[in-house]
Amino acid sequence: MPSPSGGSHLWPPRWPFGHFPPYSMLTARFVLAAVLLGGLWMARSRERIQLRDAGLFVLLGIMQPGLYFVCETEGLLRTSASVASLIIASIPVFVAVLASIFLRERISTRGAVGIGLTLVGVALLVKNGSEAPGAVVSSLAGNLLVLGAALCASIYTIVSRSLGARYGSLTVTTLQAFCALLFFLPFAVAEWDGRWIKGVSTEALAAVIFLGLFASLLAFLLYNQGLRSLPASTVSVFINLIPVVTVLTAFVVLGERLSVGQIGGGCLVVAGVVLSSRGRQTATGRGRAKEWLKAVSKRGTAYRGLALGAAEQHIEGAAAPVPGAGGGKGEHEPL
Repeated sequence: MPSPSGGSHLWPPRWPFGHFPPYSMLTARFVLAAVLLGGLWMARSRERIQLRDAGLFVLLGIMQPGLYFVCETEGLLRTSASVASLIIASIPVFVAVLASIFLRERISTRGAVGIGLTLVGVALLVKNGSEAPGAVVSSLAGNLLVLGAALCASIYTIVSRSLGARYGSLTVTTLQAFCALLFFLPFAVAEWDGRWIKGVSTEALAAVIFLGLFASLLAFLLYNQGLRSLPASTVSVFINLIPVVTVLTAFVVLGERLSVGQIGGGCLVVAGVVLSSRGRQTATGRGRAKEWLKAVSKRGTAYRGLALGAAEQHIEGAAAPVPGAGGGKGEHEPL
């Protein structure tokens, strides 16, 4: 399941973005996503939006990608990517707590162990990864900003899960993209000076289009669809696949070498995700089995009631007076 965070954003990017200002790049991504999703929604969905849910849709777009990207971007300027990765990896923990409070979801033992494995795996990936040259030292302000980003992503997951019970994933993702566009637009206007456009290369433009299609459109669409089918605590564990995808992408595309620690950490993350998913499937299977046994029990009770009623009717019918009988005195009328 693709992550809504967009992949490898915690590590210094090596894509040829040129002089693209950050918020202008985000705005361009969501302009593309909003236009495509809006057209698709008009052609295939057109769900009616309840007025009472308008605030939740706005909150969805503000939390993720809005405040999430702001807090994460500003936090990475003040702390190291390693510490930021570990804080972001705590999102499944926050989601599990919030889901138990607001959605009344219960996390299984396997799910809890799976979350723990992903945290250890991310720690190994970070410990064995190399920091970029000139990386900043971790600071309290930066860590708090990244923690705020993790909380925003957790709130978004809970809100999306709630809206997914009433709307399709296309509707949720479309309105989320438009709200995100409106959120980033003032930031893009504030950093606009027009001169950076001359420094944007064709490769940089292609990279932004790629992020708009896959990170801003497809990833959010699939993530919201997943939240309609699975508990929030289960879906959020997949977020910890981000550093795994990052390391593998760097290995395949950039030719970076993998250390034993990175391979081990990646295996732990994958194992944790699989364990959490299997734990949910087992719990779901048990729940369905209990419902089936309950239904069978009810049917059995109904069948027993019908059989008892038929037996009583048969007995009453057998005890009924026979035509021509002598009123119980042992005498019969002549035939």
